[in-house]
Amino acid sequence: MQKPDIIVGIDVGQTCSGVAYSIGPDWSDPRNLNKWPSNDGFERADKVASRVGYHKTRHNLVNWGFESDYRDDNVVVHEQFKLVLDAEYEDDRGISCSQARRWYHDYLRQLYREIEIFFDSSIPGWRNLRVEYHFSTPTTWNNPAMIASIEHLIKSAGFASTRMQTVHMALTEAEAAAIEASTTRYSTGDVFLICDAGGGTTDVNLLKVKSTGRKIELEPLDHVEGVAIGSTLIDFQMTQHIVERLDPIREHLKDDIYVLAEEMIKDRFQIVKHSFPNPVVDEFWLDVKGLPGTQSFPEAGIVDSRMSISRGTLKHIFDQQVGKIFDLIDDRILGLQEYSPNEKVSYIILSGGLGSSPYLFEEMKRRYEMSEGFRSTNTPSTRIMKVLEPQLAVVRGLVKERIQNLGTYTMPGGDVFTTRRCRNSYGVLVRLPYHEEQHFGMQFVEDLDGRRWVENNVDWFIKKGESIDAKAGVRRHYGATIAEGKQYEVRQVLIVMSTLPVDRLPRQSTDAGCKTVAAVNYQLTDNDMKLKNRQVWKLKKKFWKADFTFVVRLGPADLRFQILGRDDVLSTDHQGLKVEFMDPSEQKQTSGSKSSGLGGRVDSGTPIAEVRHLELPNINGIGKPTKSPT
Repeated sequence: MQKPDIIVGIDVGQTCSGVAYSIGPDWSDPRNLNKWPSNDGFERADKVASRVGYHKTRHNLVNWGFESDYRDDNVVVHEQFKLVLDAEYEDDRGISCSQARRWYHDYLRQLYREIEIFFDSSIPGWRNLRVEYHFSTPTTWNNPAMIASIEHLIKSAGFASTRMQTVHMALTEAEAAAIEASTTRYSTGDVFLICDAGGGTTDVNLLKVKSTGRKIELEPLDHVEGVAIGSTLIDFQMTQHIVERLDPIREHLKDDIYVLAEEMIKDRFQIVKHSFPNPVVDEFWLDVKGLPGTQSFPEAGIVDSRMSISRGTLKHIFDQQVGKIFDLIDDRILGLQEYSPNEKVSYIILSGGLGSSPYLFEEMKRRYEMSEGFRSTNTPSTRIMKVLEPQLAVVRGLVKERIQNLGTYTMPGGDVFTTRRCRNSYGVLVRLPYHEEQHFGMQFVEDLDGRRWVENNVDWFIKKGESIDAKAGVRRHYGATIAEGKQYEVRQVLIVMSTLPVDRLPRQSTDAGCKTVAAVNYQLTDNDMKLKNRQVWKLKKKFWKADFTFVVRLGPADLRFQILGRDDVLSTDHQGLKVEFMDPSEQKQTSGSKSSGLGGRVDSGTPIAEVRHLELPNINGIGKPTKSPT
């Protein structure tokens, strides 16, 4: 694989998006795009608004980013749709996943065009250079199938429009922010918790510094965790508060109270929010734009067409989000106290838009430095820190991680994360010997010599929270029994996942909490199989016995597979396998699907035409489906 000439990191956020880049072979410190189109020409900003505007009647895209203006009556503006890209996220506004993905795709097309314009004017001949685009993934996106479908959207938006361009679903936001944090300070052996609090999500990651300097290595002490907590929820709650205040006087207002409330939180309130708890005043004032002149309505707290917002009200709204962040961090630290009581958390580091809030910073210091409301043996001398540029931490971390992976003239390449902690449990469907006391009432298949097997069992090869070697991955030995003449047919195995605790993992694919992630299509080679009953004097049918190793490598946001034959000889690499990821927006859970055995059919619960189950080692059996006695 050829090395890139340009690395681009892209962080599409709930409220705004950032782009950073570095150029080889020197790979200087990442620089970010900071000039974006707006209705006034251009706007200087480190990030561009995550908004798209469509014509009100023709429904075609007319603008994006800072150009999208709610005050334009001919344009319908959509924003804060990132979380809804996940079909399993329930949005209170009634936005569907398909709508959000259309807006996301259109937004990415405009973002790509802006990157093209920038490179055209600053990097001669860049279109002939190898460019890698590395996209961050929210920690709340925990299904590799869903992430694979988002990668397809990104590519179709232009980011893989030439053979010189490649797209990578890179680190989680918390991992990328941790890399940016660890390049500025901290010593080998330090344990730190990165808290990336953005517009729509807050992610936490507990890490130990294994090495510092120009070559960083971080060891995850727990799996990355993320929840829907962010600054946009502060905006939402303030909007609700304003609507309740405006409702009694709606007949005096020019516009809809919901539209007015949205307008009221866009300018002055953003300044108040970003500065809170300063200045120390009893109330803040917001202009009511729907009131002409200087009108007063004491019952609504409005004086001279301005609404007063008490300090206590704003504090209460902030505290709701801060409290949820505390719960997330407390859970990580108490977990560390249970399984690694000797590890001491040196720092809790804040990044992201909400992570730059002075109020959050003060409350974190009070709770974790001064131990007001929380105590742990792992946090006796914890300090609260911020990354130098909180809002750019993710996008800069994406670029830095890839630069270290490549290496430079003076420094060999190497991974930042040599191990990973699993966010989910992953398994493969296998069949097990039928035991009546265990499997009474369950369907089984019977092979030619009468042995019985129960199908649709899950062999959990990766369990949530386990530490996995990033390069070696996880190896599992399996067998398969194949009829003579069918040994070279393409075979298929289902990969499933579960987010349930390890002690509650489903036993079968039909159990609750088991979801289909992917179908891996593979073809065995002569090195993987042996012919049985080959002697002419044997009356039994000939069949092939396959023995091979299934290898799964866990990335920050993806799964990669390999098939190894006898003596660990590579049979099929990931590129040679056809992997069909099953996006939750298009798939039902595997619950309800029924297999009729090796080479059997499945019902309409999944789009798989044929499922061939793997066998655990030394298990044989092909045959017709039958049912156990009842």
